Amino acid sequence: MTNPVTAVAPANIALIKYWGMTDPTAVLPANPSLSMTLSRCVSHCTAEKLDAAGEDELWWRTPDGGTVPAPAPIADGIRRHLLRLRGDEGPALRITTGNTFPTAAGIASSASGFTALTLAVTTLLGRQPDPADLSVLSRLSGSGSAARSAYGGYVRWPGTPEDPSSAAAPVLDADAFPLCDVIAVVDNEPKEISSREGHRRAVTSPYFSRRLETLPARTATVERALREGDFAALAEAVEQEAVDLHLIAMSAGPPVFYWQPATVALLALARELRADGLDVCATIDAGPNVHLLTTAAHRDQVMDAVTATPGVLTTIADETGTGPYLTDAHLTR
Repeated sequence: MTNPVTAVAPANIALIKYWGMTDPTAVLPANPSLSMTLSRCVSHCTAEKLDAAGEDELWWRTPDGGTVPAPAPIADGIRRHLLRLRGDEGPALRITTGNTFPTAAGIASSASGFTALTLAVTTLLGRQPDPADLSVLSRLSGSGSAARSAYGGYVRWPGTPEDPSSAAAPVLDADAFPLCDVIAVVDNEPKEISSREGHRRAVTSPYFSRRLETLPARTATVERALREGDFAALAEAVEQEAVDLHLIAMSAGPPVFYWQPATVALLALARELRADGLDVCATIDAGPNVHLLTTAAHRDQVMDAVTATPGVLTTIADETGTGPYLTDAHLTR
């Protein structure tokens, strides 16, 4: 075997959501999105060539540090993406991958996972992708959000709004407006309805087209708030956007219900804490778990309040991150 290549790629939390596709095959979004790259919620992927010809070996790193054959849904996605990256004639590979956070639970594990896989495999095969190339290749995995995990800080996708097939592009560096993300995990199991299926159903909601009409103004508000460090304006727009995504999901045909009782309690908690003078707002991707964005000055207070909320299984303390990278800390079987 050749020396392994290991990539680490971050999850991201969308402030303006990607919800609905115009082309599921090419993974083209119905609207531009805007996200914050995370720092501690990451995926690791080690890729290495096998000496003998044959089938790929696909391994999954479990939360306790063990290694098992990759579960079928994960293995199927990896195989499909390897075919895109390597083609039919490439060498057999051993892929070992895993996450530092719950998988398929609405915390963008597919975004970080496919970006890490893309960076590790393309580097191993002698192609050194720049961020734009990595963004496009990662998106073709089927995870549109992976396009944004190719960059750190705050990221817009598509980078050229009038070209849905374009790569994502950075909007603001991580240190320009650093935020903390207190992630409240209320369910760490894979969700019943995948994000991809949620995208498919989104267009059936009677509110889908109306949301698209409001997004340009809301996106401009979020970008301005980030550039000016205006947390109050950011909070209002981000929470409206989070609720809109789930309004569309719940009104789709058939409806998609991601929320749990603790999800609703955490939305209320964010409003209560903000009314008490704390910089905090809540957002939710396609799942039940809640991201409470805050500043370093108020992080500990938010963390304490979230931890005390009934139904919260655990919390993850994260913050604005700087994007994917290669490392010598390889995953082994």
